[in-house]
Amino acid sequence: MSTEDIIKKRGRSIPLKTPLSQQIRKSIYQLIFTLLAIIVLVSIAYLLNSSQATQKGYSLNQEQLEKDQLTETTRDLVGKIIQAQSYKTLENNDLVKKMIKPDQPIYLENLPAKK
Repeated sequence: MSTEDIIKKRGRSIPLKTPLSQQIRKSIYQLIFTLLAIIVLVSIAYLLNSSQATQKGYSLNQEQLEKDQLTETTRDLVGKIIQAQSYKTLENNDLVKKMIKPDQPIYLENLPAKK
């Protein structure tokens, strides 16, 4: 009897049986491949997550430096505004010196509130 005769015996096909050692070897290769694929995928996910966190930290640091610089600029400008509005600066201004001073200044105190 040949192999074909055994397979086609009585009109139904009988699957060829592979030896158990070959099935074990095949399963071990599949397991190793699956584990390696999982390790590679987890490593890639970790590296992507890590690099994104680093990029966000760098961006945050740059924004913080820019904020500090703008805060310092704001302080300088506020100081210049205060200096420009000080009484001595206004008194020494040429435009104020050219103004005519009134003979009798009138001061208003506690005006009644309008309802």
